[in-house]
Amino acid sequence: MVKAVQTHRRGYKFSLMANFLILAGLLFTLSFQANAALKITASVNQNPVLQGSSFILEIRANESIDASDWNSSALLADFVVGRTSTNSQTSYINGKKSHLTTFTTVLMARNMGAYTIPAFTIDGATTQPIKVNVISSTTANSRGLNNRNIELKVNVSSETIYVGQQFIYTTTLYIAQNTKMQSGNLTEPTVTDGVVKQIGKDENASQIINGRRFETITRQYAITINTAGKTTISPTRFEGQVSTAKRGYRFGSVMPVIIQADTLHLNIQAPPTDYQGEWLVSDFVQLVEELQPLQNSYQQGESITRTITLTVANVDKSALPDLVISWPTTAKIYPDKPQFTSFAQQGTHFSQQVLSFAIIPNQIGELTLPALSIPWFNNKTQQQEWATLPAKTVTIVASENSVPVENTNKPNGETNSTSSTATTESSIWRWLTFIFAGLWLLTCVTWFVLRRGNQQINNQKVANTAKPDNIWPQLETALKNNDAKQSSRLLHAWFKQQWPEIKSPHLASLPMSQECLQTCQQLLACTYGKNTDVTNWQGQALLAQLIKLRNSKPVITTSQQPSIKTQLNPS
Repeated sequence: MVKAVQTHRRGYKFSLMANFLILAGLLFTLSFQANAALKITASVNQNPVLQGSSFILEIRANESIDASDWNSSALLADFVVGRTSTNSQTSYINGKKSHLTTFTTVLMARNMGAYTIPAFTIDGATTQPIKVNVISSTTANSRGLNNRNIELKVNVSSETIYVGQQFIYTTTLYIAQNTKMQSGNLTEPTVTDGVVKQIGKDENASQIINGRRFETITRQYAITINTAGKTTISPTRFEGQVSTAKRGYRFGSVMPVIIQADTLHLNIQAPPTDYQGEWLVSDFVQLVEELQPLQNSYQQGESITRTITLTVANVDKSALPDLVISWPTTAKIYPDKPQFTSFAQQGTHFSQQVLSFAIIPNQIGELTLPALSIPWFNNKTQQQEWATLPAKTVTIVASENSVPVENTNKPNGETNSTSSTATTESSIWRWLTFIFAGLWLLTCVTWFVLRRGNQQINNQKVANTAKPDNIWPQLETALKNNDAKQSSRLLHAWFKQQWPEIKSPHLASLPMSQECLQTCQQLLACTYGKNTDVTNWQGQALLAQLIKLRNSKPVITTSQQPSIKTQLNPS
């Protein structure tokens, strides 16, 4: 009996160990089969690929895989890698459970050539490498492959660019009519040694290219490069999501896209060796001055305002030169702080500097306001030029408030006679003073009593006689008679009457055309210029411009900029 029990215990131990080995083997077999069942594949949505155009790399796995298992760092050497999206699906078919994991990555080749997307390994499963050919747009056109729904093109405003010259970099995004942009971002270009600023707002338009309609989005940048020599502008790039209509009816799924424009290579020119003065390159530079008030002569101690406006095209306002003026010692000068502005007109970017000086003459005679000359290089004519303001001479007369000094060097007989006469007549003048003072008081009382009764009549009379344009007939007559001095005096008074809201109107601040501004400046130059002949001045041109200005009556604003329509394309 005892032996039988021991035998039974040995059999039980053997059976337990066998079961354990069988279970371990089954688990190992299942794990091996699971690993063996994992399969991943890689594919691209197009091949060959256009340079600067994106394509999609898709990795598919037949099992559930975490997003952290996918590493795209191996692609950074040859491609621009965009965002990666992950999609995981689980389905049951005939009671069997299946998984599908998809990694979608947007890629863009930087340069043309043949590239290889390497193999990727995830949990022991490996994809096959993919060879991709990147071709130019010209090659794609010759093969009939260039049918992109989104394109990005760039250009610059000038072929020859100098150091410090501001040029316009224009980028245009073309979106085909059957494509809808869901979201997107347009990056700005970059330069190594320079400044890039976006100017204006995006402009939307449409254009037909090769029979296809495209919606366009145009953006402009002002670029200034500070170093001469060869340089590269890193292009703009569009990154976004679009959907394309299928068969012209419904839009399909949203797809990520990356489009990059062409890289521009420029050769920045250095300043010419024979250039003199501070370097300033542009195609339009203008100096304009105004004197307020405008009159034939000024009194000693009376304030004269001289306003100088410098306008330069295609130059940033930070690069405008300093205006240095050597003033005479016969006047005190009080300069205002320079005002810098920038604006765009007729597709050209302008920068402007305005300087105002309060001039108080302290001597009687002629006061010469010094000339001003600014050198600049005309990049269209390839020659150095000067923007100048000629010297201007004004007459300073004695102040009306000055008290004349009597001559005390008189003969003795004349002095004694005057003293005796003053003594005998002083009492008479004293009584006459009292009488006139009494009459003056009586007159004041009478005036005060009658004032209220006549106030309404006087107001009505003033309202009837105060015409808003009563200077115009005199000014019109002076212009028809070619009277330059009279026309100059009445012109300033008429401007004040037309725009009373402006305390000290300047020509550049008034809403007038460039032609009207020039004819007014010609009159002022003829009237106040040195060694000018006013007898040959003709007022018909100015009269015609003022009639147009008078009929239009535009409303002035504080941000009004002078209109510049000429001299942009010098012959």
